[in-house]
This record gives sequence, C-alpha cells and structure tokens, in this order.
Amino acid sequence: MKSSSTKKSLIVGGLVGTSGFLIAKAIGLVYSIPFSTILGSDAYMSYYGTAYRIYSYILNVFTAGFPFAIATLVAKYSTLENWKTVLQVRKLSLIFMACVGFLGMIIMMLLSGLLAMLMTETADGAHVMTLVLCILAVAIFLVPILSSYRGFIQGRKEMEEYAFSQAFEQIFRVGFLLSAACLLVYGFHMDRVWALYGAVLSTSVAALAGIIQISKFSRKQEKMLSVMAKKQQVKTVPIRPLFKELVILALPYMGSAILGYSDDIYNSVLLPIGLRYSSYTPEQIDTVMSAANYVGTKLTAIPMILAPGFTAAIIPHLSSSLLEKKYKRIRKDIRECMNIVLFMGLFLSFAIMIYAGPIFHTLFYTSDLPLSTDIIRWISLEGLMGTITPVVTSIMMALSLQKSLLRRLAIGTVIKGVLIVPLTIWMGFPGTVLATMVSYGYILTFNTMELSEKFGVSLKSTAQVFIKTMISLCCMGLCAWLLSNLGLANPASSKLVCLGTMLVSGVVSTIVFLIAALVLQLPQQLFHFRLKMPR
Repeated sequence: MKSSSTKKSLIVGGLVGTSGFLIAKAIGLVYSIPFSTILGSDAYMSYYGTAYRIYSYILNVFTAGFPFAIATLVAKYSTLENWKTVLQVRKLSLIFMACVGFLGMIIMMLLSGLLAMLMTETADGAHVMTLVLCILAVAIFLVPILSSYRGFIQGRKEMEEYAFSQAFEQIFRVGFLLSAACLLVYGFHMDRVWALYGAVLSTSVAALAGIIQISKFSRKQEKMLSVMAKKQQVKTVPIRPLFKELVILALPYMGSAILGYSDDIYNSVLLPIGLRYSSYTPEQIDTVMSAANYVGTKLTAIPMILAPGFTAAIIPHLSSSLLEKKYKRIRKDIRECMNIVLFMGLFLSFAIMIYAGPIFHTLFYTSDLPLSTDIIRWISLEGLMGTITPVVTSIMMALSLQKSLLRRLAIGTVIKGVLIVPLTIWMGFPGTVLATMVSYGYILTFNTMELSEKFGVSLKSTAQVFIKTMISLCCMGLCAWLLSNLGLANPASSKLVCLGTMLVSGVVSTIVFLIAALVLQLPQQLFHFRLKMPR
C-alpha cells in the first residue's frame, strides 16, 4: 500500500512540477511569436538566440548548485533552530553570489568581442553581437543575486513566494521586452536592431525588479529571525566552515553544469564554424542559426521541461530511500520516472517534428521556410535526448554516483566537441544533431549500465514502453499525413487558415495517439488506472 502511494505521489509531484515549468515556458514561447515579427530578420533572431545560449551557459556555470546549497543550509539550520547561523547564511550568500556574478559579468564582457567574431561573418554582425553580449553581461551580475534571495526563501519553505518571484520576473521581462521593442520600432521608427538591444536589456531590468520585489519579503523574514536569534542558546557556526559547507554542497552541481550545458557553447561557437565550411550560403547560415538557436530552443524546451519537473519530484524519494537502504523502492521509482518521461517526451518531440512546417509558417518569421522546417525536425531529436539525459544524470547525483557521472559527462562533452565541426562540414546541420546523439548516447548507455550494476535497475519495462509508444506514434503520424493530404496544416495556405487547420489536425492526431496507447495499455500502466468498459 505504501509503495502504491509513493508511486502516486511521485507521479503527481512530477506532473505538478512539470506544469509549473510549462507555464513559464509557455510565456516564453508566446512572447517570441510577436517578437520574431518585430525583429523581422533571420540574422537578428540568430543573434538573439545565440547570445542567450552564451549567456545561459556562463550563468549556469557561475550559479549552478549555489541556490540549492543555500536552500539546503537555510533549511538545515532552521531545523536546528540556529537562527543566527541562518542569518549568517543569508548574508554570506548575498555577498558571495554578488562577487560570483560580478566575475561572470567581467569575463563575458572581455570575451564578447572574440565570441562575436567566431559567431558572425561580417564586421557589422560582429559589432551587433558584441553589444548584445555586453548588455546581457549585466544580467550575469544581477541574476545570481536574485537566485541567492530565492535560495534563502526556498530554504525557509516559502514556496508560494518562491513561485511568485519566478512568475513576476518572467512577466516583467516579457512586458518590458515587447513594450520596448514596439516603442522603438513602431513609435520612434528606429532601426529594428534597437528592438534587439531592448530585448536583451529586459533580462537585467526584470532581474533588478525581481530583486526589489523579493528583498522586501526577505526583510520580513529577517526581522522575524532576528527576534528569535536573540533568544537562541545554540552556538553560531563561524563564517569559514559555513562557507566551506556551502561550496562542498555546490561543487558537484557546478561540475555537472560546466559539462552538461556545453551544448550552449558548441551550438553558439562551433556550429557557425562548421556551417561556414559546408554547402550553406551566408543567408542560409543565418536561417539555420535562427531556427536552431532561437525557434528551436523555444520549441524543444516544451518536452525538456519534463526533466526538471520529474527530477525535482524523484530526488527527495531517492534520497530518503537511499538513506533507509530501501533499494527495491529505488528501482521502482527510477523505472516509474524514466518510463513516464520517455512516453511524454517521445510524444511531444514527435509532435514538433511532424508539425514543424505549419508551426514555423504560422508563428515565426523566416525567409526560407523549407530550410527552417528541416532544421526544426532535426532538432526535435536533440529535444528528446535533452529530455531523457538530464533525468538520468539527476538520478545519478541523487544516488551519490557523482564521480563516475562527471567523468562520463566530461567524455561526452569531448566527443561532441571533436565531432561537431567535421560532421557539420560533411552533413550540414544534421551532422550537428548526430554529434549530439553520439555524445548523449554514450552518457545514457554507461550511466544506465551503472544503475543496473549497482542498484539492479532493469529497463525491460522501459523498452516495452518505448516500443508501444512508437507504435502509437506511427498511428499518429499516419493520421497527420492523411489529414495533410486533405489540405489540413498546409504551409502553402494563409497563416490564419494554416493555424486553424493545424489545430484541428493536431487534436485529431493526438486523439488517435491516445486511443492507440490506451489499446496497448500504456497510460494504464504508467499512471495506474483502469478503464471500465461499458457492459
């Protein structure tokens, strides 16, 4: 009975966590539709998407693990009722994250010119990209400060405020971005490049607004803790051992981030190099980079939200089970998590693949629809691998297998770094995807082998889920193909007609997929329910 309730809580927790990330990603996807029209340029969209991949990588490297470590220490010393130490953690984390952010900002500014030359072909393009990276660098300083506040709030288990802070920042950013872009382009009739500059500035503005908002709430917590600290009898932990504890907690996650997010650097710096020596024209390179680094990242983020949602749900289960040495429950939870993520990830990635053309035609700007469609179809495979791999790596971290995990991440990073340029020169953009698949395939294969060896995790049920899901997807694909032959979701039609017929086709195809899956007992197996057939 307990096992059943554990399964259900894991499933519910994963779905709830995923829904939260889905809302945030939905906001990001919705704003990108009018914004791509305002930019009206494959080159500017490429600059925007590529610059954000550089920004995301540097931010992840300089902040990865520290918000988690801050939350862990705050929760630990709150449980011990050591309020003075909790206040020490708050002060230490703010100063430390500000220093880390400042260092990251300086490094990004110093590298901006060199990175811009590697990512663009023309002097004008390099100038624009340099300015974009320098503007974004300011956010590298502000966002870690905001994440420090969030770590403190999370450790105090004020999850409503934590969720509100994230939503507030995202909504503020999108509001500022669209308002500034429209005002500059349509109000002041300035060149569209200023909309690009205003858009990247929105990240810093939103982070500053988020700091102001969450600091007010944090001050209330500080006053309450100060009152309790005056009555405290427990000895305060000194700064030096506290700082050491913070760093030790964060280091494995930082190492994982440096290696695991290397795709952002590769697809921003090495991909353009490979494309220049391939058969693409300069105009096609702009289209490829725009489709891959702007639209592609927005669309593949949809299946990839499954990873943080379900890993956030499974990690507490695995941690407690490992502590209690309940290995049978560990095996069940791992299978449960991987099977659901595989099922949902396959469906979402396949949907992106078959509707890539209509999606691009109706929602985004492109000067070459066939090429953009082809890029999105290929990148949907990256989206699938980018959904499954983080789940496995998080499971490895939760089960204290960091050493072997980091070694494999390092090898996987080298594999893609070595393969991406020659394969892109040889095959074009599909070569980039192939390099990613080889890298992720290595990481997945050997990590799952270690899970099997050390914890007895069997993936027979996962293989069955994969086969049944693929059969269901074949039915879905056949339905979508038949409907396209009837004129539904046809990119050759007007945008409005294409959008309407794409929605109809998508709904019908999804229903066909679900019927096939139900016949094969897939949802019943994964989500633990039974269908009562009418008599």
